[in-house]
Amino acid sequence: MPALLSAPRTVMNEDDYSDYEDDSFTYAEYEGFPPRPQSPEPVKSGAFSYDTKNGLRVGNFSRASLEDLSLLFRKNASSARRAVATKPWLTAQLRLYDINFNKSAKVSELRSTLEAAVKGRKCVEGPPSIDLIKQRLAAQFARKQEEYAQAIKTHKLDVKKWHRENFSKLDDPSAEARYDLGWFISKYFVNDDGSPAPKKTPEPVIIWDVNDSESLHRRIYKIPGLRARITDYLAVIAWDSAFKRGIGNAFSMIDRPDVKVNHPTLEALFDPELFLAKYFLDGWHGRPNHEKQKPLTLESWFAYSNGIEKLKQAANHVPGLLIQEATRPSDNSWQRDENCIIVGWGKGVEKQVKSWKSEIARLKNLDIEQKKLSEEKEIRAKLKPHTDFIREKRSLPSGPFTLNHLVGSYMVQCRLLEEEYMCQGSMTLDIHAPTSTHGAVGAFDFGILEGTMLISTSKTSLERLREEEAACSDSENDEVSDLEPLTVSGKRKLKDSQGPSTKHPKRRPSDIENSQNTKRFYLLWAGLETGTAELVLDADHERTGYFELDSTGTTAQGQFFYRGLLGDEPVAFTLLKTADEPRKRPDAWSSYCEEARWRHW
Repeated sequence: MPALLSAPRTVMNEDDYSDYEDDSFTYAEYEGFPPRPQSPEPVKSGAFSYDTKNGLRVGNFSRASLEDLSLLFRKNASSARRAVATKPWLTAQLRLYDINFNKSAKVSELRSTLEAAVKGRKCVEGPPSIDLIKQRLAAQFARKQEEYAQAIKTHKLDVKKWHRENFSKLDDPSAEARYDLGWFISKYFVNDDGSPAPKKTPEPVIIWDVNDSESLHRRIYKIPGLRARITDYLAVIAWDSAFKRGIGNAFSMIDRPDVKVNHPTLEALFDPELFLAKYFLDGWHGRPNHEKQKPLTLESWFAYSNGIEKLKQAANHVPGLLIQEATRPSDNSWQRDENCIIVGWGKGVEKQVKSWKSEIARLKNLDIEQKKLSEEKEIRAKLKPHTDFIREKRSLPSGPFTLNHLVGSYMVQCRLLEEEYMCQGSMTLDIHAPTSTHGAVGAFDFGILEGTMLISTSKTSLERLREEEAACSDSENDEVSDLEPLTVSGKRKLKDSQGPSTKHPKRRPSDIENSQNTKRFYLLWAGLETGTAELVLDADHERTGYFELDSTGTTAQGQFFYRGLLGDEPVAFTLLKTADEPRKRPDAWSSYCEEARWRHW
């Protein structure tokens, strides 16, 4: 069946303009639909045009009032008003007030002409010459409107004829009812004068997928002797003598292969008594049969229909029959249980509900196990760069560890940043070979933070490394011409040929701390908040932390502080080595000194 013939519509009254508009819009592109008459265009006379919507115009401009024109020529007129006064607009106002002007004049001259007319009170009201033009054009447009109204009336009749022809091609009561309820009722149940016509269709009429069940019910109710059982999916219409037979016929049609919705649910909604007789009794008004049917499951939406109360009322006459809301297993992994209605004998219902609970618990446990496996698989995938590095290493250091052991690239894990700031899989630390006796420098990316990290074997050495880097920064500021341009983030890097001074003071014995833990390294960082591009400067030297290597030297556990964002509690992290060579180059420490703030902005 063509889509057109299955589309619902309502019979349109000729005077119902809104229905006509909807009809014309809906079917305008369908084959054979009569083209709608075009709305009348504005009538014109020279530079003037007229229609009822816009009145008299010149070009696209209507006549401005004296008040608006006066506001335009005030000394403090707004820029918006002045912007409106283009040459076409000025020309239109002069024509609409019948003021002579030079057609080849520039905007300034036209503006002066109109301003003089306004101040000379020549724009108080329309001049008689313009009013005559308006009256003449209005009369012409009125005649066009009368012609258009007659064309619309004829078009409505053509549209109705077109729908009638389409309706006549239908041979299925369901399609006819969906297409036009009025014509459907007229065809099967009433005479031309609207009186009941039982002989037209003595047998019950069954229709599927009712589009407007309320309208159908109202129409049937007005016809004496005609009865109906109507749901959204199925309806039976019959005269009194055939109505009961029609109910039985319609009920039996639900249990068909082409009906995709749960059959018992539809049957219980359509006729509760027939539903009970089919599944739980020995026929119509029969005795309860406990062996006839196991518990039946009805869809959850049945509980929100008016059918649930009718079914409970019918079940009150069947001893031992239970109607209970329950939860059953679902194939949806997001929600392993779903609501339903279970109908059956007491013990059978209890057994079924208990079985469902066990199955739901089993499915939820399977989901938990599957989630664990998925998480383990995801973790293995994340750790693959690290595990590949370990696999390829022929030998691993066993300590004691020095700064040279740290050189390389690391992936960073941090539960706080991963869970609260969504930084999964993007955090790294790249440590370069030490160029100072006091420590090494690295580039870090912690998702919400990125920048430069100073690393040393003791807090004392770390402070001297910071002083050394700051001193290098001071010398860099004196030689700006030798520096690279600022980076996108506002930081600047040293040229490849330039690095920290290779001349370092010799370390005195007092510089070396006799730490018993040779696996621990201390850090100080400065950088940039990636979300706001706000610099985190090396001002108070409180962005500290440490990490401690394991026995292989390829994994470390540590913590760092960032009180400005994360509070006073340290943030724990893990380092997993992925390469012996660093991938990212650190920015100069000067990128995060006070002077950098002004360069950044």
